[in-house]
Amino acid sequence: MKKILLIAASVIFSLVCLSCESSDTKNLTKEEKAILKEQKKQKKDAYTGWIYIPDRKFSITKDDIKIEMNGSTGSFCLYAIPEVGKPVPLLSNYDSTTSTFFSVKIGRKEYRLNRENGVKSEARRTPYGAQMAYLISGEAQIVVDFSFLPSIATSSRVDMLRVTVYTINLGKHTQSFAIKGVFDTVLGENTDAHFSTAAKSRINSEMQLFDLSDDLWIRSSNGNTSLQMLLCGKGINSPSYVTLANKDALALPMWVPQVQDTKSFSSVISYNNSAVGLNWKTAYIDPNRTSVITFYISVGIGGNEPAGKNFLASLAEGKTALSAKIPPAFQTTNVAPDPAQISPDEIQTVYHENMPAVPEGPVQTIKDTPVEVQDVSDTEGPVQVLASVEEEKEELPETTAAAVTKEQLDPEYIQKLLDHIAALEEDGSGVNDNEIQYLNEELDSILKVLNSME
Repeated sequence: MKKILLIAASVIFSLVCLSCESSDTKNLTKEEKAILKEQKKQKKDAYTGWIYIPDRKFSITKDDIKIEMNGSTGSFCLYAIPEVGKPVPLLSNYDSTTSTFFSVKIGRKEYRLNRENGVKSEARRTPYGAQMAYLISGEAQIVVDFSFLPSIATSSRVDMLRVTVYTINLGKHTQSFAIKGVFDTVLGENTDAHFSTAAKSRINSEMQLFDLSDDLWIRSSNGNTSLQMLLCGKGINSPSYVTLANKDALALPMWVPQVQDTKSFSSVISYNNSAVGLNWKTAYIDPNRTSVITFYISVGIGGNEPAGKNFLASLAEGKTALSAKIPPAFQTTNVAPDPAQISPDEIQTVYHENMPAVPEGPVQTIKDTPVEVQDVSDTEGPVQVLASVEEEKEELPETTAAAVTKEQLDPEYIQKLLDHIAALEEDGSGVNDNEIQYLNEELDSILKVLNSME
């Protein structure tokens, strides 16, 4: 009898709640109901802290820029919005825009994130723009965020994107992760210069750049519309390699592309078709930790110059701002200040205070005193840790490994070390605990050196 009464009470309570909810929504306007509906779709990324709404396929236009996302293919495209006329593609929009893509290299295996089997993709709307999230089950999640940004802190007109790539290790062991981006540019292909930089006015043949301190950016322009990738400056993670080559050459299964300085941008199957390849340095990420890469894209329309040195100077001074106006659908969980209440001197704080923080911060942020790198040119080199040291357990050091040598900083050596540690940990018998401890200490010492060299 008690059970029946409890069920009856529960049903009555539910009906009352539904009635109240129905009564409340009756008084809402059509726009308010639409906002409420959108709010119910909101999710929060547990690793990056972003609030978002998943959506299969959509586009967002904000002033000078349009973002187009396709969650089914994991592809994206960018457009400039002129004062008059149709949107102008900044990247090739043929073949479902799949010639522009990001790749991730996990250990020794590369995954192309818009065409690889085993990679799931999801397009997301965010308070500031859009994201594409890629999931490699049991290994990694990569989130590419495009956030609208005015190049002038006191302006409300969006002419830039801040691009942030989050890489999260979902595996059980510390692993190496590297990110590569290929951007199939189109604007400069019918002009007298495919590309230009701050230091080079014309680039019409293959080229690979390593130090961007003078070049600062890569620009593709047809004279009226420009796409500019800002790759060097405060808070920007400069790529280790910037490759300008034929788009088919950049799509080959070679992690760092090979180039010939005098070769044109033509191939057997595509004529005069240039693209930009960006390779960032390898990050060594612990389980459930996150590594972050940031750079900027600026757009120029109507023959105007895209944001360049002035923006980089503002960036160095902390005087940049994201658009302060948050779409209503996100206001319950991510409220921004009213722009009218922000003085010109304060508006840049919107950028810093309203961006979701990565929960754990950048991977391997180490403030310790740099470890000295030992020159091994006249020594016997490091201990070969890959060989079994089963019989030598009693002699293993109890503290961190000895001074790190140059050979130990070689990526191949580090990858073998990671593979060996993972293999020992997978054994699970406890027999190799001393060896695992020793190898982890050696790995920690190596990572401290790598971080001190940044």
